[in-house]
Amino acid sequence: MDEPRPQRACRGSSRLSSRLPSLFITVVVTLCCALPLGWVFWQIAVNPSSLLELFGDRFRWTLVLRTVAFNTVASVVAVLLGLPVAIVLGRGRSGTATALWLVLPVSLLIPSIVYAYGWSQFAWLVGWKFSPASLPDISRCIWSLATWLWPLPAGIIGLTLRRMDANVQQHALLDGALWRVTFRQLLPAIAVSFAAVLILAMQEFAVYEPTGISVIATEVRTVFDTGGAMATLGTLVSSPDGLTSAGFSAMDQAARAARAIATGAPMVALVAILSGASFWALTRFASEDEVDVGPLPVALRASWRWTAVASLVLCIVVVIPVASLVLSLSGPRSLSFIWAEYGPQVRGTMSIAGGATIVAAAVAFLACAGRSRLAILIAVASFLVGGQFIAIALIRLYNRPWLSWVYDGWPVMVMAFLARFAWLALLAARETRSRAYAPLRDMAAVDGASRWQTTVSIIWPIAWPTLLASAVLVGVLSMGEVPATTLLSPLRPPMLVPSLMTWVHTLRFDPMIEASLLLTSLAVVFGVIVAALVWLGRGRLRQTRPRSQKPEPRHLLRRISFWLVTLGCWLLLTSCSRSPAPDDIYLDTGVGPSQVVYPRAIAYSTTDDTIFVVDRRARVQHLDNRGQFLNDWMMPDQKIGKPVGLSVGPDFNVYVPDTHYHRVIVFSPQGKELRRWGTVGTQPGQFIWPTDVAFDDTGRVFVSEYGDNDRIQVFDKDGNFLFKFGSFGQADGQFSRPQSMVIDGNTLYVTDSCNHRIVVFTTAGQFIRSMGSVGDDLGQFRFPYGLDLNKDGQLLVTEFGNNRVQWIDKTTGKGLRTWGQPGRQPGQLAYPWASVFDHAGRLLILDAGNNRLQVLND
Repeated sequence: MDEPRPQRACRGSSRLSSRLPSLFITVVVTLCCALPLGWVFWQIAVNPSSLLELFGDRFRWTLVLRTVAFNTVASVVAVLLGLPVAIVLGRGRSGTATALWLVLPVSLLIPSIVYAYGWSQFAWLVGWKFSPASLPDISRCIWSLATWLWPLPAGIIGLTLRRMDANVQQHALLDGALWRVTFRQLLPAIAVSFAAVLILAMQEFAVYEPTGISVIATEVRTVFDTGGAMATLGTLVSSPDGLTSAGFSAMDQAARAARAIATGAPMVALVAILSGASFWALTRFASEDEVDVGPLPVALRASWRWTAVASLVLCIVVVIPVASLVLSLSGPRSLSFIWAEYGPQVRGTMSIAGGATIVAAAVAFLACAGRSRLAILIAVASFLVGGQFIAIALIRLYNRPWLSWVYDGWPVMVMAFLARFAWLALLAARETRSRAYAPLRDMAAVDGASRWQTTVSIIWPIAWPTLLASAVLVGVLSMGEVPATTLLSPLRPPMLVPSLMTWVHTLRFDPMIEASLLLTSLAVVFGVIVAALVWLGRGRLRQTRPRSQKPEPRHLLRRISFWLVTLGCWLLLTSCSRSPAPDDIYLDTGVGPSQVVYPRAIAYSTTDDTIFVVDRRARVQHLDNRGQFLNDWMMPDQKIGKPVGLSVGPDFNVYVPDTHYHRVIVFSPQGKELRRWGTVGTQPGQFIWPTDVAFDDTGRVFVSEYGDNDRIQVFDKDGNFLFKFGSFGQADGQFSRPQSMVIDGNTLYVTDSCNHRIVVFTTAGQFIRSMGSVGDDLGQFRFPYGLDLNKDGQLLVTEFGNNRVQWIDKTTGKGLRTWGQPGRQPGQLAYPWASVFDHAGRLLILDAGNNRLQVLND
């Protein structure tokens, strides 16, 4: 009598088990891919005026043509670089071909920004000098993209070669038409690989942006930051509706987002055309699975010449840029120091990428139990629109007070990475429904196994290496993803890529080089793991036979649920902490009055209780003590870089170390240029990247600089050179990027930012002591940038790397207290650059990444 009840319970449990995979995948794809995509189209629909941007003017058409031209050249070069490797991959049967298959994913996983920086270092090592945005500089950027993306054509063309019918190839060889026939058969693969490279190249802005080259991807970010008022090259982006700079000042984030999407719409249209053409080519011309490839005859195998050329290509595109980074290091530092310096960024990068890997693994494994064609289409479309659009959409969707635990923490980054790369996990699962797995599924069905039971008992034991490889690939791609990561700028925890984007403008900068090499090492390690898993998966598919038993899958489902719930709780707990709120907040994002775009320096004027701020647009704003706009002016030059320092002198004029133009310019408070001095060089009176200006009681002017100099020069009040002290290094009296200075009587305090310490000198240049070490405890620092003294004689250190300000005893260096933590909410900081005290004892903190001033009553 009681027998049927357990059976009904089992049937109910079976139905629940079969539905949970589809439900989970639907939730993930909806939250990470469908919602951002829907928001993009909805935003354009509800802002019809932004559609006018699609028709544009001469500047916009020039921008589109420039983008297509630059990236088309990069795509052609990438295909040419990939062809020799593809021949060895497709026709090689030696250990070299196997090694190339292992290296192929590794080189693609190295971030584009690392390649760009590596080739910049190579140019410096061989003595090539060229102006930013010049033809040689554009060529460097195009070459960087090509040497990053060459594995795509190499892999696509190589796979096509491996699948060609050997009999047809032999007949062509006997007829003397081997290469003509082969080229004709490879044309679709070449076209598809060209389109794939062009799509990815158009989405990347990290290669072009640092030197001011304007393409669509760079303009999307600029428009989102500023509302569209200023293009990368300083050109005013025209607006058909006549919107002026004053009009932009009233723009909120929604309007800026709509204009950014409209700016990038031509690129999205091009991507859609290229994707459609590629899909048609693949379905129309791809070889069928049932083609009998057969053994490859010796006569068709790649010769030693092709192997030599392929090895040379590999050396050029991988070894040279990485070796250039190593050779550009100014000096060796211990591994313990480097880990202490970058430990939080490495742990943060690994943690967020690990979260993406866990969710991607769940998607890959669960998608094996159902059909996921629609999910794949949505995920691929999410990838194709580009990381910047996805990031903008996620910002608009989740930048809300009640969703701060998502936007300010790990979840938003995990969602961004899944929006970019979840299609890889879905495709891996889709592969388990291919012809290779069909006999296994058919035999399980004959045994009476359900779809879920077949997945658990047969598919997973065979396909787990491939499924896991796709998840690890999602994670490693997430570690080096630039477009979405840069716009979202994760702070909790910190990541390596935002740091690289902050430092990318600086050549021969050890932190940039060390971080690039760390990221490259991570990509290499996990790339090898991906390749090994794929290799293992192929072997298991060839050797494993189906099983007839039907094990109960509930224990596996419980394990997956446990890890997902654990991950969710982990992300939630690490995202919900808060810090004390400030007493006031001044400024916001934009280009109008009292608006800023990544402010990098602040100075306080004691004569009238006002402040000066300079931001990433090279605009100096004069504000009253409530943050209200008084006047502003632009630096005379800003194409190749913007100032990182600002001071008010004893004459009440504004001294600006014009960092990237290697000079000091003096302005009146109204913005009139009074005088300037300095040229680029290492001689007395010359500068390389000056960072700050300070004054002693006698009127002498102290100027700090870094790069090839890393020293402090002292001038009289008229700019005549007096003496200098300091040099590059880690020893006493040496510097690695002296960023800020403050003088107290006859004592000079300097933030030695890349040595993570405060260095103390007499104003005569005599070394006294160093204070602090790398870390996040009291008395430790991580990239200290700003420095000031409060009314109690305590030093206030603004830590760019730790996202906080710290009060320290100026005599002992003992840390007294800190304020702030990474985040976007009031009381949280994003890459703060500087702080100043005013007459009232208030502390004004330049919260650069959040485009605001936070005010504390100290």
